[in-house]
Formats: sequence, structure tokens, C-alpha cells
Amino acid sequence: MDFFAILIAWAAVQFWGSGGVIQKDEWFERLQLMALKIPASSARLFVVFALPVILVFAVLWLISPILFGLPLFILSVAILLYSLGRGDFQILLKLYLNSWQRGDLEGAYQHGRGFSAELCESGVDNASELHLSVRKAVFYQGFERWFAVVFWFVLLGPAGALAYRLLFMLAASRSLPQQDRDTAANGLFYLEWAPVRLLGLAFAIVANFDTCIGVWRQHLSSDQPSAEVLDDIGMKSLPSYIPDGQIDGEQFVKSAADELTAVQLLLSRSLLCWVCVVAVLQLV
Repeated sequence: MDFFAILIAWAAVQFWGSGGVIQKDEWFERLQLMALKIPASSARLFVVFALPVILVFAVLWLISPILFGLPLFILSVAILLYSLGRGDFQILLKLYLNSWQRGDLEGAYQHGRGFSAELCESGVDNASELHLSVRKAVFYQGFERWFAVVFWFVLLGPAGALAYRLLFMLAASRSLPQQDRDTAANGLFYLEWAPVRLLGLAFAIVANFDTCIGVWRQHLSSDQPSAEVLDDIGMKSLPSYIPDGQIDGEQFVKSAADELTAVQLLLSRSLLCWVCVVAVLQLV
């Protein structure tokens, strides 16, 4: 059932570009505002994070015997779609590359902020830092919007996928106090530890194994943020596109664009690799 749910979700994303109409977060924002009335941080996080996950788990358990599990399957697909990343990744990357190749750093910066609101604190004056920041953000968003969600969906079911997405949104929330966001970010780090390294292993398998696997082993005991781990392993999986010391000029613009395109292809191949693994596991 998990594999077919993943296939349906993948097909829906190809059609909509994201989870589409299912991804409505107003309820979650209202829940956070209501939780602000609770003085204790742990109690607030229970209400906004644990309680929705528990309720979803309970509903899924209650409907599992009905109509041979058909309602369970439909709801599982809906929850998986809701838990996927927000926005259209392909269009956003295309808009960024169009601005970048025209030499419009301001436009590229604005589109790049769609990958990360904290992108490149140095602003738009440094093309090299802008590119490096966007590249890291593309690696991470390719991971969080699909791979991490599917990992927890396969491991713990729809409630696991929902738990990851809610924790991700809480870590980036502007409604809750900083203490709550820090707690969510710490929890998110541990939820991402295993899937980040599994995706890094896929980078090695589908690309440059000899060069990549050594870096992958180093990160088995690393406590670096997920985005840095993925960027480090991912770039060892690709050919060198930008010569050392080259930070401007037409050749730099072209090489940087080629590098991001290669990152996108690497993510696609790696995700397909693990979808095939899931398919095999379902048959065993």
C-alpha cells in the first residue's frame, strides 16, 4: 500500500507541481495562535505538534477495517500529499536560473529566497556567495520536500510523514516564541539525521561512488546541519563545474547554472533510486 500511495502522490506532484489544494495550512496557523495562550513551552508544543499527530494516528487506526482499507488508503495519500514540501520546486528553480543567466542578481536573489528565507545574508553584491547559498538551499529543499517525508511515511506511516512536516513548519514559524522554534529545530535535526545520510548514500550510488563514499563516511559521526551535509556529499558526487577562484564573468554564470542543473538531476536520480528500493521492500 505504501508504494502505491507514494506513486499516486508523485503523479499528483507532477500534475500540480506540489501537494496542490490539499496543502492548506491555515488550521495550523490558527492552532499556533491559540497555543500562545499556554504559558509552558512543552505544553504549547504538545498542542501544536503531538496532538495533531496523535489524532491522525487514531483516525487511521479507527478506519483501517472499513471497506477493506480503502478509506485508510485514500486518507494516507491525502496526508502524504499534505506533508510534502510547499511550492513548485521546478518552476522556482527555473525562475532563478532565468534571472541568473540574464545577469539579474537582484531578481535571482529574490527567487532564491523562495528556497530559503535566510538566503545569503551578504545580499546580492556577491555572485559567488549567492550561488553557493542557493546551491545548498536547492540540495536541502530537494531533500525536505520529498525524500524526508517519504522516509518517515514508509517507516511510521502517514502520521510519521505528518510529524516531520509539522516539525519543519514549527522550526520556521513566526508565530511561536524562539524557545519553541529552537526546540522544534533540534527535533527536526534528529528526524533528518538518518534520511540525510541515506540520500547521501544514494548520491554515491548514482554518481561518483569512489569520491563520494569517503565524505559520506565522515558525516556518519557529524553533527553538522542537514543542508551542509547534503551540499558536502552532493558536490563530491558531481564533476567540478566552477574552477577554483572563479567568482565572476560569463563563464562563471554559465558554470554555476550548469552546476545547479546537475544538482537537480542528481536529486531526481537519487530519489528514483530509493523509490526502487521501497518497491523491492514491498515485494519481499
